[in-house]
Amino acid sequence: MRYVISRNRDLHLKNILFYIVIFFSLPLHAQLSIVNDTIKIKEVVISRNKFSSDPEGYKKTIIDSSILINYSNRNLSDMISENTDIFIKSYGMGGTATPAFRGTGANHTLIDWNGININSPMLGQSDLSLIPVGLIDDVQIYFGGASMSLNDGGIGGTINLETKPEWKKETLISVNTGIGSFGQYTGLIKAKTGNYKFQTVTKGYFQNSENNFRYLNSEISSEPVWQTRTNNQLRQNGFIQELYLNNEKSITSARIWYQNTERNLPASLLTEPNSGERQLDESLRTMLNYDAYRGRSNFSFTGSWMLSRLNYFNPLALIDSRNLSEILILKASLENPIGKYAKLKVVIDEQSDIITSNNYNHKTTRNTSTLTASIERKKERFGTTILVREILDKNTLLLPDFSSGIQFRIIDEKEYYIKANVSRNSKIPSMNDMYWVPGGNPDLKNEYALIYEISYEMNLKISDPLKIKYDLSVFRYNIKDMIQWHPGEYSYWTADNIENVNSTGAETSLALDYVLNNLNASMKAGYSFTRAIAGGSKIENDISIGKQLMYIPENQANASFRIGYKNVYSSWTANFNGKRYITVDNSNYLPGYFINNFIAGIKFRLKSSSIDTNFNIDNLFNINYQSIAYYPLPGRSYFLKILVQFVK
Repeated sequence: MRYVISRNRDLHLKNILFYIVIFFSLPLHAQLSIVNDTIKIKEVVISRNKFSSDPEGYKKTIIDSSILINYSNRNLSDMISENTDIFIKSYGMGGTATPAFRGTGANHTLIDWNGININSPMLGQSDLSLIPVGLIDDVQIYFGGASMSLNDGGIGGTINLETKPEWKKETLISVNTGIGSFGQYTGLIKAKTGNYKFQTVTKGYFQNSENNFRYLNSEISSEPVWQTRTNNQLRQNGFIQELYLNNEKSITSARIWYQNTERNLPASLLTEPNSGERQLDESLRTMLNYDAYRGRSNFSFTGSWMLSRLNYFNPLALIDSRNLSEILILKASLENPIGKYAKLKVVIDEQSDIITSNNYNHKTTRNTSTLTASIERKKERFGTTILVREILDKNTLLLPDFSSGIQFRIIDEKEYYIKANVSRNSKIPSMNDMYWVPGGNPDLKNEYALIYEISYEMNLKISDPLKIKYDLSVFRYNIKDMIQWHPGEYSYWTADNIENVNSTGAETSLALDYVLNNLNASMKAGYSFTRAIAGGSKIENDISIGKQLMYIPENQANASFRIGYKNVYSSWTANFNGKRYITVDNSNYLPGYFINNFIAGIKFRLKSSSIDTNFNIDNLFNINYQSIAYYPLPGRSYFLKILVQFVK
């Protein structure tokens, strides 16, 4: 089917974007590391304070920089699903992809950008397929109560995306292009210039894909039939502009992130294959940040204004849904030492949402204010964190949330830790939950969860070339007043606080790193078990009680092996997701799947420039599988990527 896209744009947004681009037309900047490539430079450290930014007693994971490089031409959902134990519900290439932490839903996961929540206020969640990895410098994953150190509402966890400078005198330009199966074409341009006082960074990205892969359809007849996916085209482009100014006692930064995605949406295997569905996602995010250091105290102020558009069209169903959300966030914090071993942190957060949608009765606004106070103490082998948060919503003070964590070093001067924490975290209903017509319920109560976690972490240097890291976590979530859409008294669905959920499980991972002369090798493996059971419900004779939640796999595992020698490198990753129930009574399910991917590459250095070429094979063994029922995912595919980098 020929790709059809709408070219109509809101003139207001285009004018804003035009003036912003003109204002920030400054020298370009970026950096992209190359696997196995080390450039020795004089180290420059800009330190905000002498305390760790991570709260004591909680679990946090940082995605390795080499993984970010390998996935620079792909989206965040691909990287998360193939390298962590976070389950991604994906509608396939070009389709929506949302994360699920530890048995919770996508609306219990926060996606932050430099500590600012970018979840849609309408949906209460983010589509990870819309976020290119190449625009991000660092990805941090906070589990459970650890997410409360950033923002409220991330009951499952938080994925924080950082864009940040490197303070050195250098000009660097890199061009990263790729071509692959099913009509994939991608391009990523990064450029940077600056010195120890000033940095400017520009990153631009585009992706075009037909996504016309073949799949085996076993739903339309008794004999499976090979078909080609249609109405599945994707067009995406965007850029990030960053400016950083480093004074002796302060750092000032300004960031702009614009994205535009137009995609056709294929129907499920049970409906009309050429429905003509399409969706436009357009966003403009701006951020101004000021960090100041006065003696031993740190002050931070962040202002963010974001505009997001989501238009959905379905000609067969006569749907023309047009939605515009505007968000203003003001956030201020103070960090101050208390004595020699403790610090106090106070954060004030104000957020205003304005929604204009033809699915609401009128323009809708919401304002929430949050005050968070935390104390962290760390001395020798023992550390502790206490956090209390108060939220003002609709001029009403909510029941305070809290979190407390402890951390104990088992052996002096050894990286063996026992961590434990308990938290109460609440989530305000999304705007769609309250105001969507028909079915929204403005009288919804907040969801809240009691979270318990205990973990063991070990970092050990076995010898000069060999290091090992191991961790084991056990958790339990009791989620109360969970919001669920269900068939109402009339012909449409409605939102209610009808369900309680108990999620228990364990996560474990092992990592080995070996570096000797020109040889660099690493091996990582992880496994998670999650039992997410529906508890009490307000629906009479609810058949979901005592059953595993839909689309939450009990068993997940991932493994990777990476090796590089001089200018040649390769990696293998494997990801397993167990069966997922697709009915609330667990009477039907999707089988588990095991996906393998392989990368091999070589790089060349020519004075101040370098060329890095690699070849990817995804779904190496051509497995036929689905993440969401009746939405097939592609079989074996290939991708060739070339990175050219110039440094001065």
